Amino acid sequence: MATALVIALFWTTTWLLGEPVREGATALAALVAALPPLLLAAPSGARRIRESLDRAVPPPRATVHETLASTRDRRMRLAGIVLTGVIAMLIFDRFTGGGGLMAGLLAGALGSLGAIDWIASRAWDAAERERETRVFVVIRPDALSPRIGATEVYETPRPGPERSGVLEPSPFDLDV
Repeated sequence: MATALVIALFWTTTWLLGEPVREGATALAALVAALPPLLLAAPSGARRIRESLDRAVPPPRATVHETLASTRDRRMRLAGIVLTGVIAMLIFDRFTGGGGLMAGLLAGALGSLGAIDWIASRAWDAAERERETRVFVVIRPDALSPRIGATEVYETPRPGPERSGVLEPSPFDLDV
């Protein structure tokens, strides 16, 4: 979502500075790029989360988990790839005289994917509250993000009815 906002700000600044831009084509490109992810992923998102939660199991005893450093590294690699791609595409648009068309495509695609991710994260939070567990989605070691389809999910219990709001430790909480 933030990347889409920055791209829209870039396009708006370009327009305000009097650079040649095509407003209608850019808006249409944003809409065309946003519709397929929204139409394909949004309806299946709830089903995918439900199927993953139906197959949720406790984590195995010997679990290799992601450390904070690994998490940061994975997120930085993803951000670096996305940022490099966005910059390359906007430069391409500028040199080919696209009039902001690429900005519209990028903002539409990345904005809709960000919205879908935001909705899914809300659904995972609601599932944790409803089930009174902590849910962990398995991410392959070399992956930059979880799979889009139904995936392997582990869950660990929260304390019982007398809980103080503190989560029970799990294998994922071990200091490494």
